[in-house]
Amino acid sequence: MMNNVENKALRRVLLVYRELIPSIRLCGHCQLESLAKRGIIEYRAVQEMALSVADMNWAEIAVLGRLDSWYELQIARRLHRSGRYVIYILDDDLLNISPDVSSAAFYAQPEVRENILGMIGESDALLTPSPLLADKYARDGRVALMTEEPALDPVPYAAHDSSGPVKIGFAGSIDRKGDLDRLLREALLRVRDRYGERVRFEFFGAKPDFIPALNARHIPYCDSYDVYRKTLDACAWDIGLAPLAASEFNACKHYNKFCEYAAAGIVGIYSDCMPYTRIPDRALYGRFCSNTPEEWYDAICALIDDREAREACRERCCACAAGPLNVDAVADALWRDLTPLTEDLRLRQIPGNSLKMLKLHNVRLRAADILKRYGFKTPFVAAKKVLGRILR
Repeated sequence: MMNNVENKALRRVLLVYRELIPSIRLCGHCQLESLAKRGIIEYRAVQEMALSVADMNWAEIAVLGRLDSWYELQIARRLHRSGRYVIYILDDDLLNISPDVSSAAFYAQPEVRENILGMIGESDALLTPSPLLADKYARDGRVALMTEEPALDPVPYAAHDSSGPVKIGFAGSIDRKGDLDRLLREALLRVRDRYGERVRFEFFGAKPDFIPALNARHIPYCDSYDVYRKTLDACAWDIGLAPLAASEFNACKHYNKFCEYAAAGIVGIYSDCMPYTRIPDRALYGRFCSNTPEEWYDAICALIDDREAREACRERCCACAAGPLNVDAVADALWRDLTPLTEDLRLRQIPGNSLKMLKLHNVRLRAADILKRYGFKTPFVAAKKVLGRILR
């Protein structure tokens, strides 16, 4: 592992974010936090409304966490034009979101698209886990910084009780309901018919229509990623399902489901399409099948029937999560790629009154944004946000 002896002049890295959602945590924040904890960099993660001129003047490298508003575009311009090395995080193709994703209408708005493209244009580099996104948006002299999304807090391997049922589960957002209903219904009903009480099904987040037919347990979706990961670990599944429709949008995603399942000691069965075809040495860590009922059924049955192979695969997954997918290893790889690119930084001062002006505009911008998103619920949402800040 690297240490601060190799980096005598520590780089000062600033992450600007609106909310510390999983995309930002896994594609930037946790890597930078790891480097800071080990004395390799100095690091600040600052919520946009709390951002100060002092923060901006302090930074040498500024990382923009999937930002999309006019206010954030102005921040990006001031950071870049004052000599900071600006990096934009992009882990999804935000400009081409599938219509069935709940956020599609928001990102389809012309002003949002213009703001995102503007911030990419102001950036020196694009931080992404997807080679497809790198090819698509790292142009005009912009550098593609590739990063792995790590397996956070991996559990140590421990063999599961052979006397209990084989536990099969799916973990994912409520947007994934359609994939479950289309791709898994027939196969899972056949598995239930064949094995009966020898198998147990659980769905964490998305709730497919066929849950009653499987007599399956449903665990409601949770916003906190820390709670999500702890809940997933506690499920102690033997087999994790990762169906994904082949599409241009999905191909640009990261295979984070593999990282999550591996960190929780779960053998995954994955759709044989991108991004899962990019998993290194993938045959060691799970099974892959085309999106047909027959292949899903055969893959699930093979893992149910061969406990020895299943446990060996679980052990390899745990070792992968603790090894090459470990957050420190992932962070070191990112820093090795980034360091040479920032050697010629020349800092200049940002005008002292710029942020004050932007904050005044931002109050209006945020109010309009909340009104558009929540309609008649706006007063309640605004009150919740204000109370949340006071209670913090």
